[in-house]
Amino acid sequence: MSAEHALGSLLAAELPRGVYRLPGPYDGEHIERLALDAGWLFAPVWGTGTKKDMLAAIGEALGFGEHYGRNLDALADCLRDLVADTLLLWADWAGLAENDPAAMTGIVHVLGQAERLAVVLVGEGPELDVPALL
Repeated sequence: MSAEHALGSLLAAELPRGVYRLPGPYDGEHIERLALDAGWLFAPVWGTGTKKDMLAAIGEALGFGEHYGRNLDALADCLRDLVADTLLLWADWAGLAENDPAAMTGIVHVLGQAERLAVVLVGEGPELDVPALL
């Protein structure tokens, strides 16, 4: 299955929501177009090397307000409030995975529990317990 076909399957709800890896090169504009054409919201986020900064970046990408506490509990709470299917495209995730594997694991776990969210980690990085979207 090609990456584009797998992404289409995810957006068509033929694959379960969750967190997936999309290794190799990617075209963010093409992925955005696929998401929007499928009726999803699209939220790109670029990775950082720290848990605190990554939680802030995710909150900004998803439009969480000032009430967002920038911790895992607050992330889980705000994700429950999503009202539309949303694709979070996370580029440059490898820095956090390498610098703070426990933080990466925690964030991925919380993101993977969200009902209205699918996450795609794009690009190369260390091994994670996340299925490849291929």
